[in-house]
Amino acid sequence: MKKFVKHRELLFSTLSEITSLIVAGNDKKLIFERLLDCSLIVLDAERVYLLELERDSVVKYSKSRQSGGEQLRVEVLRDSSVVRDWMLREGGAKERFQRGGELAFDLPILTNRYLQEADSSGVIISAPLVAKKSMFGLLVALHHDDGQLYTQEDIQLVTVLANHAAIAVENALLYQKLEREAVTDGLTSVFNYRFLISSLETEIKRARRFKQSFSFVMLDVDNLKTYNDRHGHLGGSQALKEIATIIKASCREIDLVSKYGGDEFGILLPQTGLTGAERVTRRVVEAVGRHRFDSESTGLLTCSAGISTFPRDGQTVRELISAADKALFQAKRSGKNSVLTTEDLIGEIA
Repeated sequence: MKKFVKHRELLFSTLSEITSLIVAGNDKKLIFERLLDCSLIVLDAERVYLLELERDSVVKYSKSRQSGGEQLRVEVLRDSSVVRDWMLREGGAKERFQRGGELAFDLPILTNRYLQEADSSGVIISAPLVAKKSMFGLLVALHHDDGQLYTQEDIQLVTVLANHAAIAVENALLYQKLEREAVTDGLTSVFNYRFLISSLETEIKRARRFKQSFSFVMLDVDNLKTYNDRHGHLGGSQALKEIATIIKASCREIDLVSKYGGDEFGILLPQTGLTGAERVTRRVVEAVGRHRFDSESTGLLTCSAGISTFPRDGQTVRELISAADKALFQAKRSGKNSVLTTEDLIGEIA
């Protein structure tokens, strides 16, 4: 256990730092960089790699001892099918797979084709990064001194590092998932009411400071009750998901789409006056009207919308929502599938 003793301080400080990075909400790139920095030293490697499964590709992170304090290199492997299939196959063999432990791979194939190592005559050591018994990454260390073989101690070290990094990344992804869920509507995957209110408050402060305007849209689904009676509540829920997707696709990148209530959506349009907001909203309403829900004819479900603008229609979140809601109410009364602004409500808004 000489290496454990020799590098104990570095090893424990690295594990502690990785944990701290997770608590601080940092991304996995920083975690991988600290892992590779430590691996270079404690494994006495010339170059270390982390191969990460990212959907249908493999992302390669690398660091070299020769180049001293070089920055972490990150690249997506173009021809990665062999490595990806091998990692998926090894990770899928649950009956013979446990968290940690060394995995063997054809050294010339791995080093020449995927790691761009000109000399594949050295020694290699690797350990999988596993989350819930599914491999998502592989830590690889290379040394070109034929006289130096990796020992059981080295295998234990690389396993400890890989295990801790895997747990850290797993926790980071869970943390990010919980953060997303805290601001996201569970059914439609757009932002929820709480995040909308918070965003409106922030936008009011920003618009007031820079003397700019913005608009808010209250949008309601027409005839949803009739649709539910015909297709059931599951069908209605699916329709709401599709409408949320249509709204997002019809809005701009800077616009914020949220679920307001049962069949209502709120849209925040930053730096947008009444005319621009009406143009965006009509595009949304027309797109919903053209959509075929459950392969039915178009027009079965439509939307009505009301628009208010800061600072003309209100100085607070409550005033802006109330103004948009009044315009929406009048749009519903006037025959649905329509868009009204506060300018259309002559004398109704004080």
